[in-house]
Amino acid sequence: MTRTLRTKGYMGQLLDGKKLADLANAIYAIQYNEAGVCTVDHLLLIELKEENVFGENKYAVICQEGVGWEQDSYGCLEIPTNIGQWSHYEGHVFLSIEVVKSCLTGEQLDVSDYVRTFGDRLDSNCYLWQSKMIPLSKKDKVKS
Repeated sequence: MTRTLRTKGYMGQLLDGKKLADLANAIYAIQYNEAGVCTVDHLLLIELKEENVFGENKYAVICQEGVGWEQDSYGCLEIPTNIGQWSHYEGHVFLSIEVVKSCLTGEQLDVSDYVRTFGDRLDSNCYLWQSKMIPLSKKDKVKS
């Protein structure tokens, strides 16, 4: 499957990786009593069909590999951090959805365009997240 064959209309909101890294480094500084040096990739915040106990839609963040982290039962999102020379996801911090939303760039992206293409695994990851989301056309009808 190629990007042009992926289903369109599943929109997410881009998160500023620099702002997320600043928050993560502040948390690491408190936890480890030293200045943090992590980075965070730009992530995509998506709204899921699944609701929390208050009847509100849950959220998830995904990276460009289509790997993602869903909001937990406490209302927090796990934010993966890159630490070290190889910049692998070696750490993580948990941030409330309100704090995560404070890092929005204002840019909306289609999940099918955001998740890069390179084989079936990435296409499967893209489809997995789309299957958990409400497409844009149905969201508009639900909220009207």
